[in-house]
Amino acid sequence: MNIAESLFRWFVASTLTASLVAIVVMAVQHLLRRRISARLRYSLWLIVLARLVLPVFPDSPVSLFNVFPAISDIKNAVAHLPSQQDKPRTETGNSIKENTTQSHYTLNGAGGNSQQQPVLQLDRGAGAAAITERENHPAIRILSVIWLAGTASFLAYHLMFWLRIKRKQKSFNRVSDLTMRNVAEECRRLFTLKRPVSLYMSPSIQSPYISGMIRPAVYLPETLSCDPEEAARLKHVIAHELAHYKRKDTAWNMLGSLVLAVHWMNPLVWMMMRRMKADRELACDACVLEVLGEEEAVPYGMTIIGYLKRYSSGRNHPHLLYFKGLNGEKDIVRRIRMIQSFKRGSYKFSVLAVLLVLLVGAATLTNAPVSKAGTSAWIHAEEGGDEMLFADGEFREYDNLEKAARVAPFRFKVPSVLPSGYTFDNISFHLQPLTSSASSAVNVRYQKAHVNEISGYMDLNIVRGAEPQQWYEQIRTEEEDLGDAQAGGKVIEKSAVSVNGLEGLKVTIRMTAWKGQPERYYYVWKDQGVAYKLGGDGQVTSRDFENMIASMKYPDENLNKLYENNDYYARALTYLFDTEDIRRAQKLIGYHASFPRKLPGDFAASGAYVSRKVNFNYPESDQDSMRMLLAVTYNPSASSAGVKRVELTQMLNGHMYEDMKKDRKLSLMRIDGKKFTVNLQPITIQGREVLHSEKFKIDGELSSPNETDRVSYFWLNDGVIFQARFIGQGSEEQSIVQYLMEQGKS
Repeated sequence: MNIAESLFRWFVASTLTASLVAIVVMAVQHLLRRRISARLRYSLWLIVLARLVLPVFPDSPVSLFNVFPAISDIKNAVAHLPSQQDKPRTETGNSIKENTTQSHYTLNGAGGNSQQQPVLQLDRGAGAAAITERENHPAIRILSVIWLAGTASFLAYHLMFWLRIKRKQKSFNRVSDLTMRNVAEECRRLFTLKRPVSLYMSPSIQSPYISGMIRPAVYLPETLSCDPEEAARLKHVIAHELAHYKRKDTAWNMLGSLVLAVHWMNPLVWMMMRRMKADRELACDACVLEVLGEEEAVPYGMTIIGYLKRYSSGRNHPHLLYFKGLNGEKDIVRRIRMIQSFKRGSYKFSVLAVLLVLLVGAATLTNAPVSKAGTSAWIHAEEGGDEMLFADGEFREYDNLEKAARVAPFRFKVPSVLPSGYTFDNISFHLQPLTSSASSAVNVRYQKAHVNEISGYMDLNIVRGAEPQQWYEQIRTEEEDLGDAQAGGKVIEKSAVSVNGLEGLKVTIRMTAWKGQPERYYYVWKDQGVAYKLGGDGQVTSRDFENMIASMKYPDENLNKLYENNDYYARALTYLFDTEDIRRAQKLIGYHASFPRKLPGDFAASGAYVSRKVNFNYPESDQDSMRMLLAVTYNPSASSAGVKRVELTQMLNGHMYEDMKKDRKLSLMRIDGKKFTVNLQPITIQGREVLHSEKFKIDGELSSPNETDRVSYFWLNDGVIFQARFIGQGSEEQSIVQYLMEQGKS
């Protein structure tokens, strides 16, 4: 994840949570509209501003987000916005695992003989990234660029605005009239300002304003008169501008503009800033009247009305984003009503006002406490429900037809008869087409496999709306592009075929230059608006294919039993997306596994999969390698120099823990399939025994020196062995292990 995308995810989380705070503040203002002062209304907006600016907030039991548990997880949900958990399948229908982690197993396609290959672990270099540091969805990248471009544009506007003002101010004339300077000095003393205030005038100034946080200066239009009868109005104008300085409105203005530059995508923030500006003017009026006294309310109000009418219509003075266009009729009426009803002393905060600000601040500038690790809930899928856990983009891959058929983007048929020795492996698809011009597609993989060996495969590709001739053109192009076609002797033949009333095409691939190479076949046909392409290696005969086509039917109870991969022969993993998938995983691993949504240190579960023992430790035999595990990956909400990822794996123990404790060794598999060992040391965490490994790299001595170090912790609980593997090291390791042990007790 690059910096731009990380910043964009922070922006989304920040702007969504701040939007809720803004809604709450507006609700409080509306409910207490007759009982709270203008200053208090404005102060409540500063709480929202803080929520938009600050990157982190403390946890509190009185947090507003305790009431909205779904929103309390926004930060972590956004940290895992739709991403591409896996790369798309190729047109040949190869399994997704072949595109990301390199399947544990390969196929000797030339001779069709099985060949056992080294089993690859998933926690390995680029392969691990596909699982735990997923490629970001293109939409996230595009939105990140758009957001950053908008932010840069607004910031550039601010800079240009500031430079333009500074350039123009150099040509302004400093006021030398003694009467006007005396009025300014009187106002400075009234507001107890320590710094001197300068006055400037120019024909280009359309309406009065103040500038400068360190050296305040009031800029006045030349139409202002210093005649004695105008002295009162001049005092009102200068007092109003100095009230802004006294209240630090210049600084708040700048901060508000920067906030809009960051949160420009959120229309609610624009509306909030508009209301905040209007309430700021009301609070400023109240501040002036508090100093001048109630007796000045009517004259001051008349001065303000006069200048609003005079300058609001034809104002061409540059503005800082949200400071523009807010002198409409409603704003004028609100100011008149506030001025008319002003009572001296109302500007000051009462005890109740202070309590209200503290209460709203405590509720909105904190996050919900979540039992050390975030949300307190652990996932116990066996308790029922069908909750989506990991929204990892549009790609789906399932090891059973029943679930796949329900989730797939369209209805399809599959064979109810398979060639001898072949079994169903997986079904994969994208919930939406990859491009606007593409059609929805489903891919079904079959294989002839046992334990760690593959000796044959078939792929059924299903596309809504395609035509058989299109399939043929694609097959021809793909076959001609293969390296064996360049060697010569490849013949591609097309013929019409009819199977069980279905009309289609048969494509025969014959390698005449290679003696003993069997023919390969593709069958393409269309049935009820859905196009099918069936192909495989040279072991599958044309009769086998035609028997499969003749048996095509929509999924039913019997087919669901046939299309359920419980053996996981030569299979790397299956990703899990919801609690229904977790229940399926529990069936495979043999017990009711559970895991937390979050870990201490702000780590959130970002993905889960069911896999085989090789992703726990080195398997002792083929039979041992077929044992199943459940793995959950946790990523930090922000990039860290310490722990970069946590992987929690669990499976039935057998005698693994006892053997590791006895030998003080952890056996792992390198990328070349050979074993390497890591030293273990028993330690005690909160009175419980844990086996702690030394630092190691994923491929032992074959690893790059730059490879991130890993450490593992093992513990036993009710016949289940757990492993917490930390990629990168940090001080939070043992607190995470302690949390997992305490919360995971049966």
